[in-house]
Amino acid sequence: MSPAAPHQPVRADGIDARQRLLAAGLALFAEQGFEKTSVRALARAAQVNLGAISYYFGDKEGLYRALFTDPAICGAPQDLVAFAEPGRALPAALRMFYSEFLAPLKRGDEAQLVMKLHFREMADPTGAWAGAVDAEIRPQFEALLRLLVRELALKRADLDLHRLALSIAGLAVHFFAFHDGVKTLSPSVLATPRAIDALTERLAGYAVSMVEGERARRATGRPQD
Repeated sequence: MSPAAPHQPVRADGIDARQRLLAAGLALFAEQGFEKTSVRALARAAQVNLGAISYYFGDKEGLYRALFTDPAICGAPQDLVAFAEPGRALPAALRMFYSEFLAPLKRGDEAQLVMKLHFREMADPTGAWAGAVDAEIRPQFEALLRLLVRELALKRADLDLHRLALSIAGLAVHFFAFHDGVKTLSPSVLATPRAIDALTERLAGYAVSMVEGERARRATGRPQD
């Protein structure tokens, strides 16, 4: 474990202490997992007393779960489904979707820790991931389905629309799940916030093409498999 950072005064309103607990939790849970990370280690790394964890998060599990839902860590926008508002054109909606999705990558090494934490949770689940799916991922996915239903003038989201929505989201997920590989193969793609903005534009364009491809496929009357 890295040595503790030099002592920093804790703000009277507690905001600094809470944020440092989140940062310490992200680093320790990502590296060691939930079970092997002690409350004392968390407090020591965050430079707070043991009672601060109970005060802000209830217990160690509360701090762990906060790492999957707190906007400061997960980067989730306040309005998860705003991109799919009626009247928003498809290209603009998809740009907004990818801009919000890829925003955590602008935080550099922190994004890698978040992904490492998520992979640990999937390999050794505590239930926190399921909560994040219900709170954030499912609403975004359902909003994407509504956007596609509207764009393709369908009555409901069928299986092929689910395939399309998962593929559109997968374009962005790839840059998190394969983050180290992308940095090795083509480091310039994620090198700067401006590069990530360019990636946002490209992914939105690719996704529009995917939607148009599905529109053309449906126009032929080909049934779902």
